[in-house]
Amino acid sequence: ILGVITAVVKGGVSVDVGVRAFMPASRSGARDAADLEKLVGLEIRCRIIKLDVADEDLVVDRRAVLEEEERATKEQRYSQVKEGEIVQGTIRSLTDYGAFVDIGGVDALLHVADISWGRVNKPADVLNVGDKVEAKILKVDPSKKRISLGLKQLQPHPWDLVADKYKVGERVTGSVTRVTDFGAFVELEKGIEGLVHLSEMSWSKKVRRPADVVKAGEQVAVVVLGVNAPDRRISLGLKQALGDPWADAAEKLPAGAVVEGPV
Repeated sequence: ILGVITAVVKGGVSVDVGVRAFMPASRSGARDAADLEKLVGLEIRCRIIKLDVADEDLVVDRRAVLEEEERATKEQRYSQVKEGEIVQGTIRSLTDYGAFVDIGGVDALLHVADISWGRVNKPADVLNVGDKVEAKILKVDPSKKRISLGLKQLQPHPWDLVADKYKVGERVTGSVTRVTDFGAFVELEKGIEGLVHLSEMSWSKKVRRPADVVKAGEQVAVVVLGVNAPDRRISLGLKQALGDPWADAAEKLPAGAVVEGPV
């Protein structure tokens, strides 16, 4: 039924539904006393949950109606959204594994792996609660009430441009992201990493542990040794950026010259 909230009374509010009815505060849909005061004068839809004609006792419930309307809105929204669709949304909350985005009555998950083509450690590093975002719907599962979103999918994949941007022999600068037993990965730009194999780290000594030469987070100059865009691999050289000491050895060390060096 329809009614008009007329006053705040002890434990709830008074509602005019043609006759006087009582609505408990817990069934009003208001969060606190301040919200309850704001309901005065508002026309609402409510459900009769108690009727005692003899005692003129009529109790109504607005919260149940609001919850039903919210469920109906969500069901409709789940049936409307389609995979591949571009939607507008608002960041509602952040977790370590992603962000929940309100896309018009329902929450969708933006996984941390789908935020950027580059490496994102935590969603909070690049997103804030309340941010407005445009995203692509990656998957819809109406039975489980789940929607997956992607931000990076709206941007060109950085590997599509690699062959044109990075040429063999070119000197570039990047940040070391990972150091392994066989080499170090260097990020040249968001989403593009290349590998410096341990054999390409030094001209003068045999490198047994890459960690002895570079550290994660370090900025390094490297030379592009090879580009394999289809397999998304770039080979990099650290020692080549320093210059081959044998390149001008004949000029620096002519026959008969006296030199000093460690044994």
